Amino acid sequence: MFVTSRMASLARTRLLVPALRASRLLSTATPYSHMIINAVGPDRPGIVADLTKVVTDAGGSVGDSRAGRLGGHFSVMMLVSVPSGSAADLGPTVGAIAGVDASVYDTADPDAVDVQPQVGYTGSLSLEGADGLGIVHEITSVLAAHGMSVDRLDTGREGAPHGGTTLFYMNGVVTVPLPLAQKFSPDAVRKDLHALADSMNCDINLEDVDPESIAESA
Repeated sequence: MFVTSRMASLARTRLLVPALRASRLLSTATPYSHMIINAVGPDRPGIVADLTKVVTDAGGSVGDSRAGRLGGHFSVMMLVSVPSGSAADLGPTVGAIAGVDASVYDTADPDAVDVQPQVGYTGSLSLEGADGLGIVHEITSVLAAHGMSVDRLDTGREGAPHGGTTLFYMNGVVTVPLPLAQKFSPDAVRKDLHALADSMNCDINLEDVDPESIAESA
């Protein structure tokens, strides 16, 4: 979960995600290892360029990625594929980047393993209102009680237009895997979220959406 300013989040998403997903085709004749890089460090120009240079120099490519600024720090997660002969050196090389604390994890080939269960329900979650202690915990507890998983979540704080208070916002995607429980009802979830919103002085909305529209906008 990334806590960002709204404008910074949108700007970085538009600039970074297309660039990180633009990867060259991998040779099918070369065995590849697949890894997840999780890196964080004080925000500065060039962090993403430094990380992707390591992958490129190893003969690899960047697949899915997420990046954002968290306070004064910058965090990025990348799924990368590198020739198996270079895989052992990737971790130490990433760890040697100045000002970046990084971990590298082995993972399965994303094209060979279907790690996602079939989705029976997809919803778009949004919140805006007065900031308060425990607001994220309260909302995610309601979702969990209805068997919902959080697939994507962005939260942040910003000053109210006329000052005097701090507003909290949340946008996310929630899903329920198949088979759906007989008692599952989006309307029941909305009822509980609206009750929570009344008690916490905020607006919470859950809209049913087409999963394909979410994938296209990611």
